[in-house]
Amino acid sequence: MLNVEEIIDFFKLENSHAKKELGQNFLINQKICKNIVEFLDIKNSDKVLEIGPGLGALTGFIIGQPSRFVAVEYDQKFVNFLEKNFENQNIEIVKNNILKYKDFSFNKVIGNLPYYISSDIIERICLNFGELEKGVFMVQKECYERFTSTKGKDYNALNVLLLYMYDIKTCLNVSKTNFFPAPKVDSLVFEITKKPAKSLDFAKTLYKTSKICFSNRRKTLLNNLSSVVRDKEKTVKILEEAQLLPTARAEELSINQFIVLTETLINNKIFNQ
Repeated sequence: MLNVEEIIDFFKLENSHAKKELGQNFLINQKICKNIVEFLDIKNSDKVLEIGPGLGALTGFIIGQPSRFVAVEYDQKFVNFLEKNFENQNIEIVKNNILKYKDFSFNKVIGNLPYYISSDIIERICLNFGELEKGVFMVQKECYERFTSTKGKDYNALNVLLLYMYDIKTCLNVSKTNFFPAPKVDSLVFEITKKPAKSLDFAKTLYKTSKICFSNRRKTLLNNLSSVVRDKEKTVKILEEAQLLPTARAEELSINQFIVLTETLINNKIFNQ
C-alpha cells in the first residue's frame, strides 16, 4: 500500500488531487488495512467483491485468498494504477459505477464506502446480492448510526431491510488521522452477516411496505397505506389483522411489526409473493 509521500506523488503525476467530495480519503495505516480484510474471514472458495478500491490499500491483502476476486472502481486513473500494480495477479479490475454493476454472484463484499452514496450501496446489496454471506464496510461514524437506528428521525425503510436481512456488528473505530487527506470525522468498520433462511423476495416486499409507511413520516399508517390498498375500510381491517393501530406512525413500529404487516398485506393479496 502507498504511504503519504507516494499518494502525493501519484496525484502530482496525474496532475490531479484527491476529491474529498467524492470520499477520496486514503487509508495509510497498514495494520488497520490488514485488520479490515481479516474481518471478512476469506476462504479459498469465496467470491469476493471490493467496492471502490482506489489506490489498493485493502486490495493487496485480499489477492491470493479467494477463488474469485473482483474490484469495481469508477475513477479511470485508479483503474490504470490498479491494473499496473496488480498485473498478472488473481484479480479482475472493472471500471464501473458500483450502483450500475450487475454481477451479484459474490458471497462476500468489502469496501470503504463514500459518504454520499453509502446508503445507495447498502440498499443495492440488500436487494440484489442473494448469495451474500458477509460484508465488511467502512463508513463515517454518523452514517453507521443512521444505518442501525431503530427509532427517531434516522429510522427508515432501509434500516428495516438491513436489520431484517443481516446481523450487524461493529468491528473497529478508525481515527481520521489514519487517512490522507484527513477527513473531518472519524470512521467505523462494521460487518453484516446474513441471517439464516431469509427470503430475498420477501425482503423486497418488506422494503416496499416500509417505504410506503415512511413515505410521509407525519401521516398515520392508515393514511400512507390507503394510497396502496385504495380502500380505507380494508386498510383498517388489514391493520387490525396485523395488530396495529390505524393512528400509529411508521417510526413507532419495530422490525417484527413491519414483518407482520408485510405478511398481512401479502395474505390480503395487496402484494404478490
